[in-house]
Order: sequence, then structure tokens, then C-alpha cells
Amino acid sequence: MDCVGDDEDSGIFDLRSLVLEIEAMDAICNADAAENDEDGKDFVVVSHQALKQAQRCLDRANTSDAPSQIDIEAFVRTETCDQNAFNDGVRLRMSLPRGYPTIHSASVTVLHTPKFVNRTNHDTLSAKLQATANELLGSEAMMSIISECRNIVSDWECNGSDDIGATSSETGDDDVTSSVPNLGICRRWIWVHHITNNDRRKQIIIEAHDRNLGGFLKAGFPGVVVIEGDCIACDDFVVWIKGNKSRPGGFGRNWGHHVRGEATAEQRQLPAVFEELEDDMGLLGSFCREFNVEDEFREFILQQK
Repeated sequence: MDCVGDDEDSGIFDLRSLVLEIEAMDAICNADAAENDEDGKDFVVVSHQALKQAQRCLDRANTSDAPSQIDIEAFVRTETCDQNAFNDGVRLRMSLPRGYPTIHSASVTVLHTPKFVNRTNHDTLSAKLQATANELLGSEAMMSIISECRNIVSDWECNGSDDIGATSSETGDDDVTSSVPNLGICRRWIWVHHITNNDRRKQIIIEAHDRNLGGFLKAGFPGVVVIEGDCIACDDFVVWIKGNKSRPGGFGRNWGHHVRGEATAEQRQLPAVFEELEDDMGLLGSFCREFNVEDEFREFILQQK
């Protein structure tokens, strides 16, 4: 009987993680459409009834009739999508089976690619994205798959290569790493699927204060950490938050975090004392607008250019 209970708890955890990830992706990917009252969306749930069924299962805390899978489609805007007539973006379908993300990985299908992608590379892209999904078994993968797709196609278009070749997932960490001199004031933008644990939230604040870093923590779904201060201190914080054996308490690479971007400035623009905000992406956006970093927020967190 204990095993049955454990299986049920695991099923509830997976189902809740899936529903929350879908809600977070909808909020992030469709922020522009919602703000401008537009019908077009970059992230769409295809199987609406399956999502509703999953939500009913969570309300009853019973997964016996949970849906076998939930399908979503995502439109991926690449670097020149708005300027290049031959680049009308990539459309992906991700099928998220029962047991995702801990037992089963997402199944990825590339439905559409720009005109400059031939059939062979279309299939290669599908294979690479599926490999990324498989590597991310155990963690929420949708944002990583979309980011990997964007990186592959953007790099391919810019380089004019006949072969997609090596991608970021094959050459090392796909997070943005510091490419600027460790001098002056730096900012790091970190996206996390969720930050809800109270101890972890407190530790993030302590680590930022210990390094004299300013910025914000937006907890909840999704979580966002933006830090600002001495570049070396920022890099040290990133090392901590990624986690390693000598620095316990970090998130760790498979926890679902992404260092999305970085910027430098001659002087601080964010509040000098790091602080936590309520779970409200709009509030974070308004503060970014107030402190003149809205463009970075849109590019690195909302991924809008």
C-alpha cells in the first residue's frame, strides 16, 4: 500500500508540475499578445480538454483518470524573423505524456521551418531537439527546447552553413556566460521555472547581500533573479546558483534555471539593496521600466526583441 501511495504522490507532483509549466509558458510567451490585445499567440495548448481534465484531477488530488498526454504548439521567433521575408519562424509541437517530466521526456515534432531550411536539415533539427528533450528528463524542458531551437536556426541563418553542425548543447553549457571584462558594473538575468521554497528564497537574498549585489528576486512561477554589481561578484553568484560540490545550495544545472543574459553599465541602475518582489511579472516589468532596464527584461526574460 505504501508503494501505491508513493506512486500517487509522484503522479500528482508530475501533473501539477506540467500544468504549472504550461501556465508559466503561456504567460511568458504570450506577454506581448496580451499587452497589445492581439489574437496571435506564440504558445498554444492544442489539447484543451486534456488540460481541463488534468486540472480536474489536481482539484480531486486523484490521477487515476489523468490524460495520457497534453499537446502544445510553440512559434519560435528567430533573430531576423521580423526583417527577413524568408524567415517566418519555426513551429514546434511538444507532446507531454503522463509522467512528464520525471518519468517520460517530451516528444518534439518540428511542424514548420523557414524557407531556407531544407528537408534534410528540417529532420536534423527535429532529431537535435528530441535529443535535447531526452537529456532534460527529470526537469521542465519546454523553455529549453524553444531556446535551443532558436539558437540552432539563428546561428545557421547567420552563418549561412549547409549543415546545422554543432549546437550549444553539444559544445557545453547553453546558458549565457560572461564574455565581458570583469570590470565595472554588470547585470545578470536568470530565469527559473519556479522558486517557491522559502529557504531557497532566503538563501538567494543572503548570497546577493553578501556580495553587495543589488537587484530583484521574483519568486513563484516562473522565478526571475536579476543581480547587479561588481562583475566578479556577479560571476561568483552565478557559480553559486548553478551549484557545485564546493558551494552547496545552488540550483544545479538540471534544476531548470537559465542564465539568460548579461549587460554592463558605468553605474548602477537597479536598487543597491537586493530585494524580493511578490509573484507578479508585471510588477517586475514596471520596476525594470522605472530603472531603465526594460529592454533587457524584454529580451532576456520575455525573450522579445
